[in-house]
Amino acid sequence: MLDEGVRVKAIELAESIKSLGEYQEFLENEKLLKEDKIAQELLLEFQQKQQDFVTKQLSGEYDQDLLGELTDLQSRINARESVVRFIESYNRLLAVIGEIVDLISEKIELDIGEVYRR
Repeated sequence: MLDEGVRVKAIELAESIKSLGEYQEFLENEKLLKEDKIAQELLLEFQQKQQDFVTKQLSGEYDQDLLGELTDLQSRINARESVVRFIESYNRLLAVIGEIVDLISEKIELDIGEVYRR
């Protein structure tokens, strides 16, 4: 069970992270991505075709045409500004969180991030 003092500090840290510009930017870009109907349709289609491709692969079938469709969809998804902005803001937020984890690791002399780098 988590010590109450540590729990309070963890909540304070979470609240501090939520006030960061990187977090706010991430939330805004997430909202814009969800509002981008074309991007949402492309993402859904990509997920469905990706699932079909994996299912075929697992049964020993290789569908070159389906792979081509996936590649085309991926290009179209990557061309959407809402997707690009979301990914960039997500990566910036992860970098900040990574710095926080590194700082905690340094202070407690235990490499917490090692688990995530494997």
